Amino acid sequence: IQFDDFNPDESFEDYTPQLNILPRISISFPISDEANFFAHYDVRVQRPSFNQTAASPLHYYYFLRNANNIANPNLKPQTTVDYEVGFKQKISNSAAITLSAYYKEQRNMIQLRTIKNLPLSENNIVSQYTTYDNIDFGTTKGFTFQLDMRRKNNLQGTVNYTLAFADGTGSDANSASGLTQNEVIRTLSPLSFDERHNLNVILDYRYAGGNKYDGPTIFGSDIFANAGINIQTNVVSVRPYTRSVDPTPLPQINGDGIRGTLNGSRKPWIVSLDGRLDKQFDLTKKADGRRGLGLKYLRVTNILNQANVLNVFDATGSPDDDGFLNFSEGRVRLADFGDDERARQSYIDAYRWGVLRPGFFTQPRRIFIGTRFTF
Repeated sequence: IQFDDFNPDESFEDYTPQLNILPRISISFPISDEANFFAHYDVRVQRPSFNQTAASPLHYYYFLRNANNIANPNLKPQTTVDYEVGFKQKISNSAAITLSAYYKEQRNMIQLRTIKNLPLSENNIVSQYTTYDNIDFGTTKGFTFQLDMRRKNNLQGTVNYTLAFADGTGSDANSASGLTQNEVIRTLSPLSFDERHNLNVILDYRYAGGNKYDGPTIFGSDIFANAGINIQTNVVSVRPYTRSVDPTPLPQINGDGIRGTLNGSRKPWIVSLDGRLDKQFDLTKKADGRRGLGLKYLRVTNILNQANVLNVFDATGSPDDDGFLNFSEGRVRLADFGDDERARQSYIDAYRWGVLRPGFFTQPRRIFIGTRFTF
């Protein structure tokens, strides 16, 4: 391409427009007065991201100098096919359960790929390059149970549990980085966003206002009118990761080599508890009968102030220790300080400070106080 007599028509072709037909079918019909059946079939597509398709003439002009992660303007859209069937049943005048099963299939997913044994220069030197291609696929299978309770004796609630299995050949477009020399990998493994268990519980307890108020009074005042509390609990078996054999020094996070299988290890569970107190009150009464409404609330996230773990170091499975200081290379570095104990301890302390990463943990307890007005 750098020669004056280069003919682009011999190397390039126009992109063929893609025609995507996206059917959506949803059905729902009552089996009886107390039961309902529903199902849907849905096809969606997503265009490749800009950095995966945006190959400018400069990329090809300097192709032989940098043949890594070359964009591919000929990528196809990624396709997701979604199936779900479900059943909803009344179990009392104030409660109903919903059971559903779903299957999601992801096709033409984008992944790195190394193209080998190609003559890329005027001397017919056989070489290779890495680009993106539509070679990945994945499936997500799951089951959902939900219990809905209408407000009864001031209490309303929802319980939702989902069991899901997400497997595929790649979690994202760069998950095969460093592995593409082994040709196209078609080994199924848990995807990085695989969450097997997810339990959500929402409870809302509140008192009505006006003539319907049935709460306690203080000095004859219905202080709890139009007030309530909402509690939300979420329990998640968090996502997998690939355990590494040997730790590496900062600033790297991942170690060298794979221990076990790809995404064969699991991070700790996450348990969160959030709450909200609120009270609605009348601001003014206008001549036309309309009222201005105000809402005061106190919201607390992570009530228990738990340091839930979001990420870990691959070599140790710990969120605050990468294992390097206890590794052979780390012990060699410590030995370099000789008898200077103060310098050794300063290095250890500074290294441990550098290991700490706030993004590895959920946010601490936070309290929000606010007011909202409606007219």
